[in-house]
Amino acid sequence: MRLFGKIKEIKKGQKLFELGIFDEAIKQFSMAISKRKDINTYYLLAEAYFNNKDFTSTKKVLGEVIALGPSEEMIRKICELTGMKKNVSDEYRNAFPAFSQDGNKIVFCSIRRDTNGDGVIDQRDNFGIYIIDVDGKSERQIVNDDCQNTYPSFSPDGSKIVYLSRRRDTNGDGKVDLLDNPGIYIKNLNGRGEKCIVSDEYHNKFPSFSPDGGKILFASWREYNSGIYTIDIDGKNEKQIVSDEYDNTFPSFSPNGQKIIYASWRRDTNKDGRIDLRDNSNIYIIDSDGRNEQELVSDRYSNSFPVFSPDGTKIAYLSRRRDTNKDGKIDSLDNSGIYICDTKGRNKKCIVSDKSYNKFPSFSPDGKKILFLSSGESHRRTSGEGFFGWKGIYTVDINGRNKCQVVSGKYYGNTNPLFSPTQEKILYLAWREGTQRGIYLADANTPPNLQELKSLVEDNLK
Repeated sequence: MRLFGKIKEIKKGQKLFELGIFDEAIKQFSMAISKRKDINTYYLLAEAYFNNKDFTSTKKVLGEVIALGPSEEMIRKICELTGMKKNVSDEYRNAFPAFSQDGNKIVFCSIRRDTNGDGVIDQRDNFGIYIIDVDGKSERQIVNDDCQNTYPSFSPDGSKIVYLSRRRDTNGDGKVDLLDNPGIYIKNLNGRGEKCIVSDEYHNKFPSFSPDGGKILFASWREYNSGIYTIDIDGKNEKQIVSDEYDNTFPSFSPNGQKIIYASWRRDTNKDGRIDLRDNSNIYIIDSDGRNEQELVSDRYSNSFPVFSPDGTKIAYLSRRRDTNKDGKIDSLDNSGIYICDTKGRNKKCIVSDKSYNKFPSFSPDGKKILFLSSGESHRRTSGEGFFGWKGIYTVDINGRNKCQVVSGKYYGNTNPLFSPTQEKILYLAWREGTQRGIYLADANTPPNLQELKSLVEDNLK
């Protein structure tokens, strides 16, 4: 009779939970626990408290779950509520995180003040640039928020950063914001100041260091389209690598610095009488001196975000090929699959289906896995599904097997995942309802141990 009563109460609690009546669900789960202390029922109770935004009670009940010795599966479920290790607080609007090449530091942008004087701190305010150790300690601001700063990244030796900075009203609308042109700046981290190496006369984007640290690669719009350029870190010897006859974007160096890959829009594939970003894009590879351009992936489909493998022999990219949302057209609202090919454009293979929304593909340090953001499995309580829903973070082997969820999108929105260059740690942005964007760190292979789990419960549920 006791077992029957417990099952009835749990089932009733689960129905109430699904209806969003969390107070009553809490009562039912609590009654079940009073009869028998079961780890799964404790978790149901914690989840009900979490959805009721009673984080104090959530932490208390999760303490009971941990005391009962959770399985690996249960640890992963707890992490759906807590998120992973939070390196930078979600009380700030953080963005553009990037690892140093040795994996020991993180550079990122953060909004922390009402810089435009409108009485609120939000995405319209300026980003400052910060550095923090990978363990979440020794945070320091390196570029102040008097200007709008974005897209920082480390030099290979970790002594400098390159970033975009908007400092003038270049579009004449009476304010300086993300609609203005950014200059490209380099800052020495030893205290010797900063230098503008590319003027904000142009709209510049995607700056990154060459593997030897001597040049900056970037895209720049100087007439109607974007060419791809390199420039020495002292601001000299600028060279156009890819013509701005067409729009070109997402450039990146090969690991040895001898090649550059990028996406390019070159044909009116949608037949609207003009060539623009609504058309399909090819993926090209070119020598870093601007010679020997070769098409790797044709514009039969729309292809984007190409990235090299660590050994430089493969490329991963997004390819949008079907009307996945059934609106009668193939456009940016449709899902992309994730594909791999070699640097000759051969051996193309789809490794992640376009049945889900996918973005931000990148290789693991050993080149054997792909990390990506995906809508993955649907969750009832996220803010929509597919293109508009919250996303989880996944890995998959480069042969398309062994897809694994690393970070759940059930209660958190996640974006911008990237691997550490030296180990299988994953950096990403995440937020839950009512918070800004924190910066988190997760292990790609191993869930937190019990001591780490206790810290997640205590630190993240506030």
